[in-house]
Amino acid sequence: MAETTPDPKGLAEEYAAIWNEQEFSRLSDVVADSFTFTSPTSGTIEGRENLEAYARETLEAFPDFEITVHEMLAGEDLVMAEGTLSGTHEGEFDGIPPTHETFEVRDMARFVVEGGKLQEERAFFDRHELFEQLGLLEE
Repeated sequence: MAETTPDPKGLAEEYAAIWNEQEFSRLSDVVADSFTFTSPTSGTIEGRENLEAYARETLEAFPDFEITVHEMLAGEDLVMAEGTLSGTHEGEFDGIPPTHETFEVRDMARFVVEGGKLQEERAFFDRHELFEQLGLLEE
């Protein structure tokens, strides 16, 4: 029986669900060991284990962190997802004490798929807008 290749769009949807459900033990189902994650707040993180550690740190800072996907476009090896990131700053984030403020920013994520798993994610959002909503910028 032939093995079926995972659907790139389905992989990206499952990845968002893993974040939203906070079930990072499932990352190995959709993310390659050598996964690379880049965002305006994290810089570049290499490796699935390091991604999982970052995700857990993010959820300590933003326990209600949520990814809402509005639209996805997918090809054989590339997925683009437009969405919204939201949460409440309840714990230390990147050395910043909690502000107890909420945020909601639009984002775009680009995923590369190879060998039936996500190999890379580049997330794009306005870091200035995020920090402004968290009350971290002076008026």
